[in-house]
Amino acid sequence: MQEEKGPHIFNDEEARAAIQELFGFQSLIQGMKAFLPEPLFQLIMTEKDRIHSVRDFQEKIARPLLKVIEKESITQLTASGIDHFKQDEQYLFISNHRDIILDSAYLNIVLFERGFQTSQIAIGDNLMRHRISELIFHINKSFVVKRTGSPMELYRYSMMLSNYIWTQITQKIDSVWIAQREGRAKDGNDRTQVGLIKMLSLSCKDDLKSYFKSMKIAPVAISYEFDPCDLLKAQEFLNKRANPDYKKTFEEDVQHMLLGLKGNKGAVHFHFSEPFDAELDVFDTLPNAKKQLETLAEMIDERIHKHYKLHPINYIAQDMLTGSNTYSNYYSAEDRERIGTYFEQRFRLLTQDDEGLGKEYLLKMYANPLINQLAVSAW
Repeated sequence: MQEEKGPHIFNDEEARAAIQELFGFQSLIQGMKAFLPEPLFQLIMTEKDRIHSVRDFQEKIARPLLKVIEKESITQLTASGIDHFKQDEQYLFISNHRDIILDSAYLNIVLFERGFQTSQIAIGDNLMRHRISELIFHINKSFVVKRTGSPMELYRYSMMLSNYIWTQITQKIDSVWIAQREGRAKDGNDRTQVGLIKMLSLSCKDDLKSYFKSMKIAPVAISYEFDPCDLLKAQEFLNKRANPDYKKTFEEDVQHMLLGLKGNKGAVHFHFSEPFDAELDVFDTLPNAKKQLETLAEMIDERIHKHYKLHPINYIAQDMLTGSNTYSNYYSAEDRERIGTYFEQRFRLLTQDDEGLGKEYLLKMYANPLINQLAVSAW
């Protein structure tokens, strides 16, 4: 995408052209044939010639693919809080970020299956390094968040991005999903980056309170019982510790994406919090814009932390970290043995972990949602 064009998603004509280009890649077709069940592969190969719009793509290709992934790797997909929303309104969904693809994909499934319009998806330009991924994301209502470029280039793009998101919401074009931070919170400690809130504020021409009320910001708490990439994330932590200059390659990103798609996720839950409105009146008591932005980030965190759906693995991880049975009322002896075995198998696969820091990191990945929820409950 050319920088001067700014953020955008494909219209239906662009989507039709992109479909033709996408299925011209033999490597994609071969990969799908190897990855997908034969009936789904045949369905996609048939439906690809009947795609005339973005909605067609989401309904006839993306949704069946996600339903197969759900059947094979998710024991239960649930949602709550969506009754707060109106189908003729648009919202800015800000969520924690666990999986490169599935956070936004299943959020859209939840919306679609309850009669809502699917949201546009903000995605980092690091995932647009290959034409195939670029086409797939753009056809699926994704727009780019630039992370590379000079400070001036990034600022100009951030201005365009802020205005683009504000326009989608306030002109009732589309809802938008964006993660609360750049990249995934690999240690499970979900915190909203103030820089994200600052970017959203760049097109504000009035007071911040009225501006953010108009954005209809709705925090979404996403809970995965198991993270298929937990071992990869812990190993990445160790790799960076051994080599501070270590950076994941695009191929490693693809590995994370594929494992995230295929790996066991257990129960997955989305909780949609009511959009901020009267709560933002607190801005009137704050001394400056900086404090207002920081406070909004904290408010988003509070909503997300409060509404995690916790599982035995979260409580067991915390008890294993502390060497105690503090939360034994939340799991059975069978749970403790099963989850303990799960962790031990992963510990054995870690390399460069002589000090046990990788083991600690992996346990905290599951304990941090509990720790954060307890902290909110104590307020």
